[in-house]
Amino acid sequence: MLDPKITTKIPISENIVKAIKNWQNENTINSNFSDLELKSIRVVVLGSPEYPPLLAQVSRPPILLFAKGAIPDWTAPTIAVVGTRTMTNYGKVATRRICSQLATAGALIISGSMYGIDSEAHRAALSVKAPTVGVLGFGFDHVYPSTQKPLLEEIVSSGGTLYSEYAPSVEPRRGNFVARNSIVAGMAAATIVVEAAAKSGSHITAQFALDANRTVCAVPGPITNPYSEGTKWLVNEGAVMVSSGADVLAEIGVEGMLDLSASHEHQPQLETELERALYSELEAGSQTFSQVLTALAVPMLDLQTTITQLEIRGVLEKQGELLSICHDPFGRIQSV
Repeated sequence: MLDPKITTKIPISENIVKAIKNWQNENTINSNFSDLELKSIRVVVLGSPEYPPLLAQVSRPPILLFAKGAIPDWTAPTIAVVGTRTMTNYGKVATRRICSQLATAGALIISGSMYGIDSEAHRAALSVKAPTVGVLGFGFDHVYPSTQKPLLEEIVSSGGTLYSEYAPSVEPRRGNFVARNSIVAGMAAATIVVEAAAKSGSHITAQFALDANRTVCAVPGPITNPYSEGTKWLVNEGAVMVSSGADVLAEIGVEGMLDLSASHEHQPQLETELERALYSELEAGSQTFSQVLTALAVPMLDLQTTITQLEIRGVLEKQGELLSICHDPFGRIQSV
């Protein structure tokens, strides 16, 4: 409560005193918990059954976390995935491939819920109907950037979980995201860095993982890609180079969970007759839109729509006028 002595020592107007007293009356412990309950937010305290067990082992774990969504299965292998926000198509395909393999195998994908590599990691898990964990750098009353709102909602609605160490009213601030990175790394047995600049936040996350005596993995990249510099540096510093989910699981001692010979690893999911016909046509080699239109003899608008959908899903890519099947950076057709 407001100490009456304070108002005699410090000149505070009567209106401010009334405002402080009103705030104290309105913001009791009970009212705060009621507000959290109305927003479907729960408080997870260090030492409670839901608290991430690996995070509890770091040198300075958060005392409490705010959570939305399902309670994760913390007995599953936990894998953090980080990388640049300005990813290339290579980074997108690599992230999708490795994370979908891991999620299919039963691993729990954890990331920072931002655009770029973070989003692709979450979407890869969602694409195989697996739960995923997002860690926020702000309170649940906010979304940053606003374009991430649909993804955050999908994570929760699909059986995943969002965590934040910040009270709901805390706004996004630069320093919050560094602290967020420490939680992402602390929750996971291994951290994968897909694409990163020579100096980036991904290096900070990797350092948090190393400080917690966790495995750090780096995905190799083309020498022409500036975002390969960060992963190259990590490999030179001792990070493990990986190119598949099986590589990552082997590094943390969880072997035999993933069968890379499964047929779905080699073929994308094609949902319509036109998608299958278009894919079959391009298996023989790249063609222009006009060539495909002539060969398939379908309405132009239908073909344009199908091409756009397959581009978004990473099945096809355009190189100038040519349409091609999108092969993953490791020599296989991408699994979508």
